[in-house]
Amino acid sequence: MQYQELSFFSVARKAMSSARVVVFISICCIAVVNAQTGSSGTTETRARRAPDASGATKTNEPKTQSTPSETGSNPGPDKTGENSGSATTKTSLHPAKQDRIAFLRAQIMDARTEVERVRLQRTLVDYLMALGRAGEAATELRSMLGAEKLDAATYYNIGNGLARLDEHEAAVGAYRKAIDARQGNYPRALNNMGVALLHLGRLDEAYDAFVLAIKQQNFRYAEASYNLGILYAKRGEADLAISEWTRALAVQPDHIDAAVGLALAYAATGQPGRGLEVIDKTLKRTGENARLEEARAKIAAMDSGR
Repeated sequence: MQYQELSFFSVARKAMSSARVVVFISICCIAVVNAQTGSSGTTETRARRAPDASGATKTNEPKTQSTPSETGSNPGPDKTGENSGSATTKTSLHPAKQDRIAFLRAQIMDARTEVERVRLQRTLVDYLMALGRAGEAATELRSMLGAEKLDAATYYNIGNGLARLDEHEAAVGAYRKAIDARQGNYPRALNNMGVALLHLGRLDEAYDAFVLAIKQQNFRYAEASYNLGILYAKRGEADLAISEWTRALAVQPDHIDAAVGLALAYAATGQPGRGLEVIDKTLKRTGENARLEEARAKIAAMDSGR
């Protein structure tokens, strides 16, 4: 399954080489200082895909509406020797000369407002993810959920961070807070909450979330329609899955995942010709695509085995 927007720590994933980690550490220190004087505005950042969802027909992964981005967070082992449990350092020293994690934690403890504390925690999450400390990052994100006066986008980004760490139950809670902060009108958060609920096997709740997201976008929300198709496929309702994937492609004709899902669904229901038509039509829009060609090969194999 795929989530629509990446959490705020997506930048950290770009710091995977040792050299970049060093640069990133320096940036984190600057960000801490800036965070104490900067504005509190929050923007939504982008997300990508979650693990597979299987169904009656083999499909791609449910996803959300955004450009692809890595979901993994494995920049390599921690080579800095820093320990999140180390003693509090003197904040009067230059942050580059002391334990960065301890420095950040000290700043968080000294934060005067909830917004400032969460902003500093976001910097800490970025840093922990860059060091491959996903467990500590998840703990920090869950702690951030205790804040009560954040804007909707911040809760949304927290949810995305938790979802990408497979903390789906906590992610649902974050998305609910985001949705409530906008009086229920937050299609992207509804869609992502639906994906998290799918991971948890709570299909009825996921259905309600996807349907409401689609309605709020006037039935022109390709990612939510695609995800709803995955839900139908999991229920064994191939005709409904085909209907939703068709709608997703009508809204977004170059939607590779919807095209693959629809083509394979047609083939699985005894209509391989229609499946190949979907593949060919999408290829004309996208050009050469390995996933579409792979789907074509699967359909040919299915047809030859009949």
